[in-house]
Parts: sequence; structure tokens; C-alpha cells
Amino acid sequence: MKRKALLASSIMLILGIGSAAAQDKYPSKAVELIVPFAAGGSTDLGGRVLAKILEAKWGVPVRIINKPGGNTVPAVSEVMQAKPDGYTMLMDGPPQSSMLETVVKNLPFKTTDRTFVAIAAYTPMKFVVPYESPFKTLKDAVDAVKKNPSTFTWTSLGGAGAQDMAFRQFFKAIDVDPAKTRPIALKGGSEAITMTAGGHVNLGVGSYSSIAAPLDAKRIRVLAVASPERWPNLPDSPTTAEAGFPSIEVLYWIGISGPPNLPAHITKVWDDTLIEVTKSKEFRDGLLKVGLLPLYRNAKDMADRVQKEAAQTKALYTQ
Repeated sequence: MKRKALLASSIMLILGIGSAAAQDKYPSKAVELIVPFAAGGSTDLGGRVLAKILEAKWGVPVRIINKPGGNTVPAVSEVMQAKPDGYTMLMDGPPQSSMLETVVKNLPFKTTDRTFVAIAAYTPMKFVVPYESPFKTLKDAVDAVKKNPSTFTWTSLGGAGAQDMAFRQFFKAIDVDPAKTRPIALKGGSEAITMTAGGHVNLGVGSYSSIAAPLDAKRIRVLAVASPERWPNLPDSPTTAEAGFPSIEVLYWIGISGPPNLPAHITKVWDDTLIEVTKSKEFRDGLLKVGLLPLYRNAKDMADRVQKEAAQTKALYTQ
């Protein structure tokens, strides 16, 4: 009996070790990255660059799943409710994190309950005008809106997103009440740039990925980049600080988050991988083609950034 008990214990121990080893092997199957926007935007394009590199490193499929609509709430809810095993993750950013609780009331989740993993990339917002616009500088636009705010039109995504944040900062910097201006409500960043290129608004805002084609076609011009440094693809375009408005700075970052209570060994795999990836020339070159640059920030820095931006958003939207 003792020998049988010992044998049984040994088998259970071996099985237990094998089970733990299998559990610790991550990833061992396809990973889904949920993008709360349509294909073609900065989050989607940056996610695809990252997914391709992760597939090569991990040897498993890494799939981009686009789930636009509802101010990102449906997509984020899906991740928040997913099993915390690392196979359903969120391509995160300001609209679906730091801006969400101000823009959308009665959320079905608490933003900070998700597991923040790391920031991987960023792009600053760019203020643009129709190519034939009389505005040659950002100050020209400022003078126009101050002179007659009720006729000044600008692109809005209904309050959410880095585009609206850029305009909120713009109006605060020049001491103009945005409620006295004429926001043109649009469905997405691409539509906002299309409307700007068509001369339907006085001033637009977009990421490089959304402005690149009409910029090359000479349908729009860049007045300023809302970044502390000039953008590599736009060396002749001044920063907002150089244009005379240093308080305007909107960096649209892209990162990875997961469901609440994501195990530490899974977040470590992501973090270790992203540290390596964000240093690689392959990642930088891939991002630059879609208007992004690498920016690694760990989980704590990411969470701190979300909290800081949330406070800024609340202040700007309730002024």
C-alpha cells in the first residue's frame, strides 16, 4: 500500500509539474488584439506593425480584430470581460482610456480596472488646413477664430479622441469658448481630413497616417505639429511651441492592456517582448511608414499617464 501511495503521489507530482509548465508557456496559441476603431487609423496601423513582429518572435498568430463604434465602449467591454489568459488583449490609447470616463457617462466598467501592460508607440496630432486656405500659420487661424468665433468651423469626433483633445487645448490656449464656435461632427479621423481637404472646415486635426495622402496630393497644408519636437516626416512644419502656443501638446499613444487580474507571468512576457521590440530598427522603420514612432513606457508609467490625462481631459471638458 505504501508503495502504491508513493507511486500515486509521484505521478500526481509529475502531472502537476507538467500542468504548471504548460500553463506557464505563453503564448501557445493565437493572440487577438482588439482595436476599437476601423481599419486604417493610427491604432490599427501601429497594431499591424506590432502584430507582424510579435508573430515572428512568438511563433503564433497575432490577429488584429477591428471592432469600431460606440465611442470604443463595446470593444473595451469585450476585453474587460475576457478570460484573463492573455489571448484577448486591447490596443489601448487615450480615447479608450484616459478620455473615456469624461466623454462617456455611465460606463459599464471602471477604466483603471484593466491590466495596463506597456506603451509601445506614439504620434502627435497635426493642425491642418485646406491647401488654398488663407491661413499660413497657426496664428492666422487664431486671429480668425478670435475675430468671429461663431463662423469658425473645425473637425470634431463628438468629443472623443485626440482630435477633440487638440482642439480643446487650442481653444483654452487662446481663451476662446469652444461652445461659441462651430464644430462639425464627423465619424472618424479619415473623414475629418477629407472634410478639411475639401474646404468644408476652417481647421482640422489629424495624425500623420490620416494626412499623408492628401498632403502629398497638395490638398492640405500643415500649420503646426502638437509635439515638443518636429516630426521626422514633416521637418519643415513647426511645433505648436514654435508657432507660439507651447501649452498645446497632444501625443496620441498606443499601448497594450488586458482584462482585469491578468497574471504577472503573462504581463512579463509582454513587457520583456515590448522592451526588445521598441528598440528594434524593424519596428521603428515599420512605424515611421504609418506615421508613428516607438515609445516604450512600462505598466506603471502607462497607468500614471492615463490618470494624468484623465484629469486634464476632465478639466478641459468642464471648463
